[in-house]
Order: sequence, then C-alpha cells, then structure tokens
Amino acid sequence: MSIMMLLFLNTELLPAQNISGDNKTDNDSTSVKKPVIFFENPNFDFGKAYKGDKVEHVYKFENRGDGTLEIKKVKPSCGCTAAVLSNNTILPGETGEIKATFKTISYGGKVSKTISVLSNDPNTSNHKLTISGEVIEEISFKPKNINFGSFRADNQSDNTVKVSVKSQSGPDFKIVKVTSSKPYVDTSVSENQNGEYTITATLKNHHEIGRFSGKIFLESNSTKQPKTSIIFYGVVEGDITINQRRIYFGTIPEGREITKKLFVKINESHIRILSSKISPDYLSVNIDERYEQENPHCLIETKLHNNAPVGRIDGQLELTTNSEELPVINIPITGEVHKANKPE
Repeated sequence: MSIMMLLFLNTELLPAQNISGDNKTDNDSTSVKKPVIFFENPNFDFGKAYKGDKVEHVYKFENRGDGTLEIKKVKPSCGCTAAVLSNNTILPGETGEIKATFKTISYGGKVSKTISVLSNDPNTSNHKLTISGEVIEEISFKPKNINFGSFRADNQSDNTVKVSVKSQSGPDFKIVKVTSSKPYVDTSVSENQNGEYTITATLKNHHEIGRFSGKIFLESNSTKQPKTSIIFYGVVEGDITINQRRIYFGTIPEGREITKKLFVKINESHIRILSSKISPDYLSVNIDERYEQENPHCLIETKLHNNAPVGRIDGQLELTTNSEELPVINIPITGEVHKANKPE
C-alpha cells in the first residue's frame, strides 16, 4: 500500500474538527435565557352587571420562555383593583394567576378598563389586560345630578329642581324614604304612573359664599339598589367668584417648568385684588387685571419653576382684596414632582 493511501485512511479516522476555531457549538450554554409571558384570555367581558355589583375575574398566565419570569407590578386603571394570586416569580413552563376586581358603583352603561402587567419579559414588558361589559342601573335619575346654578348671596329665592326616578322593576317599584344630607335642601316625593316617581329638591336661603354640594339619599324596595343617591351642587357668589377650589399641577417630572391659570370673576365694579402672596419659593404668581372690561375679571398665572424638589407640592396662594365679604382668599396648591427617569 502506498504512503499516500495510508495518509488518506488516517485522515478519515480522525474526529471532526471545528474549522471556525472558536470552539463553540450551536447549543452554547452561555446563551441568554429569556422569559415569555403568555395569557390565553387577556380580555374578559363580564356581559351585564347591576350598578353596585362587584365583578371578579382571574386571569391565568404561563411562562413559555426558558428564563425565570418576574412580575414586577400589576397596575389597574380607575375602577379596578388587581393582585397577583400566585408567586411573583414564575419558572419556565409554570403558570400564575392575577385576580381583578371591578367595582361598578361609579359607572353606568358600557365600560372598559385596562390592567397593566409589568414584567421582565424583554418583548412584552407591559402586557395589557382588559375587563369590559355593561353596567345596568336598576334605578335611574333624570337629570343625573341636580345643579342649583350660581347666584348672589344677597339676591336669592327658593330654587327648585325636579328629578324623575325610574326603576327597571316597573310598577312594583316603591320609594320608601327620601332625605337630604344638608339642612338647606328640602325634599319631597310624589308617585306617578307605572312605578315612576318625581323628587322635588328645593334650595332654601343659603348665604355661605362659595361652592356647595351634597346628596339626596333614596331608600326603596329594590333588591339590587335598596339605597342610592343623587348629587346636588351650586355656587353662592359674593363680590368675587373663583372657578376652582385649588390649583393642581398633577404629576410632573423633575426639572420641568409649568404654568396653571386661575379665573377670578369680579361681581362688583369697585372690587380689586390688592396683593398676592405665594409659597413655597419655587412657585411664583402673576395677575393680569382686566377690571375695565364688560365682564371684569382677573387671570392669575401660577408658575411651578424647574427648581422644584422631588416630592409632594404643598403650597398656597393668598389673595388680599378690598371686599368686606372676602378680604383674604386662600387657595391650596397641590401636585407631585417625580424624578425624570422614574420607572413605571
């Protein structure tokens, strides 16, 4: 046998070599393992529920990745509460549960709420769940709220608003009792045909300047809503009317400058804002006086400066006037400043 033939045979018997020279295989043990969150049914429709009912649902999810899944936070929108029932750490192939509770008391008609599930899944770090349906009112009011309007403290008379009350139970519906939360609002009730009622709300002389509000409570033989209420509100105007009770900056990132406006209505031609004072020192105020117009007023600008520290805003605007009714007006200023890189 020739020397060339022997060399060829020996070469065939040698193990395969990695010609790339990096000594890595396709199944490299150093590859990054990633979790994958999966909800089979991320959207839940509860159909119909009566106002006041509590709707509950459990969302089941699975970790379909090869890394450990970590549920960092479950953040519902208004009207819902949500909590992780299982462990916040889910191994590959294992499952978990999130329970959502929706309180219908403040809603009517079709509603849809979302729940954000924040995790370490690199592809879906913020997974959206939904809970939706229709909230039925066993007892309905028309109008839904009672607005007594705006009027001067020294020029008012009895103010009456009528509200129609209807129940889905039909002619068997009975109102047992109607009361007011405020002594200056009188109530009476009269029965119409087919189980419908009319509530009459009368505002007696109320001289305290500013906004007022309250509730009219209704008790009935309804099995779904035996106790319900309707809100009433209005404004007693003095020499000066301010269109809001506080100045709210909301939640803003650190280092941002923002301005809010406040409208002040002047109801007597001789009334003036004499001076203003604002605190703390990272807030400032500017008053644009417009006394000579047909509807005399002032526009007050409050500015939150970019040096505001991180944390809650707890300030106050003080206005001094020549009004005997409102010589000093104090308006709270609220909000919150958070770090610009604050995670969700």
